[in-house]
Amino acid sequence: MIRCVDLRGVEVGGNSKTWRLMDVLKKATAFLGTKGIENPRLDAERLMGYVLGASRIDLYLRFEQPLRQEERDVYKTLLRRRAAHEPIQYILGETEFMSLPFKVTPEVLIPRPETEILVERIVEEMKEQGKIRILDIGVGSGNIAVSLAGYLPDAEVVGVDRDEEVLSLGKENARKNDVEKGIRFIIADVRDEGFVKAVVPPFDVVVSNPPYVSLEEWETLPQEIREHEPKTALCDEVDGLSFFRIITRRGGELLKSGGKIFFEVGDRQSGEVQTILREAEYDNVTVFLDLNGIERVVTGRWGVRNSR
Repeated sequence: MIRCVDLRGVEVGGNSKTWRLMDVLKKATAFLGTKGIENPRLDAERLMGYVLGASRIDLYLRFEQPLRQEERDVYKTLLRRRAAHEPIQYILGETEFMSLPFKVTPEVLIPRPETEILVERIVEEMKEQGKIRILDIGVGSGNIAVSLAGYLPDAEVVGVDRDEEVLSLGKENARKNDVEKGIRFIIADVRDEGFVKAVVPPFDVVVSNPPYVSLEEWETLPQEIREHEPKTALCDEVDGLSFFRIITRRGGELLKSGGKIFFEVGDRQSGEVQTILREAEYDNVTVFLDLNGIERVVTGRWGVRNSR
């Protein structure tokens, strides 16, 4: 039994009663609800599925199944972590992006649905281009690079990150999705002067979902993000625009004539990022909305007039 009495306890009942899966889920849902979890039923079911090695559909077919003491103990531990607002993706160690499975750890940003808009735009614009080269700056879990390698099998993808541990996770996810042969991973920092030489241009596409949260905005983010996700992957410690400026400037050395740059941007940043691109003499600057109507992706072309 799971009994949510106070912050200290998600208590598991003794052996004097048979605790059915449906009873435990009901108690767990109520417990998470009292802790302000947004989707308590969904999270209770996902955690239960993880403990039992079952899909959510399977859980509904097993509602009457009694849970063993060890299963209840493991479940209780996971529930307490979720009640403390630890993201469920970190608890489960995995998530889905572009219908592909990805391992995630607290060292990397959790892939988000809005980033799928970024990947989808590149796939849509480049699917008929054949053998192209793509540079992903800031690999993280590898969700962008791996997805592009999967959906654009003729592309050569180069994934760059400054952290070796993070890059190792990207490589693991490339193997997990059978695209490791299509991606070359490089340790490099876009802020360093040797960056361009390290990645070996030119590229048809440069893509990045950089840290775009300003230092001021960081303090207003939800608890789940501030206390659990890596600050360096989200916040640039200044105005939220520094990496857009750096990557845009580097883009002139990285892109082929007519090559394109693709950015994911934060809410209300689109106008400033468009200005950064236009002032650097990119043309065909275009904006795409996410499913919430937010200007989420900004692209620009390094025009023929700018050819080296």
